Amino acid sequence: MVTKLGHEAEPGAPIRWDIVRAEYEGRHFLPAVICERHGITLAQLRYRREVEGWPSIRARVVRQEDLVARMLKVLDKQIRRLEAAVDEPIDKQANVLSIQAKTLDKLIEMGAAQPNVEPPTKKDMTDLRNKLAKRIEQYRNR
Repeated sequence: MVTKLGHEAEPGAPIRWDIVRAEYEGRHFLPAVICERHGITLAQLRYRREVEGWPSIRARVVRQEDLVARMLKVLDKQIRRLEAAVDEPIDKQANVLSIQAKTLDKLIEMGAAQPNVEPPTKKDMTDLRNKLAKRIEQYRNR
């Protein structure tokens, strides 16, 4: 059987749920179009999504840029805490800050591993690390 979209859905042929899932999660087509392309019903698609835990079509796709921006906010907040903490030991907070900076590095590296994305400059990361180290040293010298 050939659907309106030209995709062949052979009667009795097994449904390629891996392709259905990729189209659904990639938001390549609306659910109704996916069903038509693969010769399934909306109920079958909904059932498979619920049983296998596919994300909802309405779920917000987290972009790498959003993660980096959020991580920068976390780092800024931690630096402010570090500067405001006069009587607290600095080692624990400095370690947390170090871990967060490494997390930011990883997020940026992950973005660079994607095709057609410019890699982050080492200079930018070196500058950020130097600023963090300078602030920590200034705090220690109070």
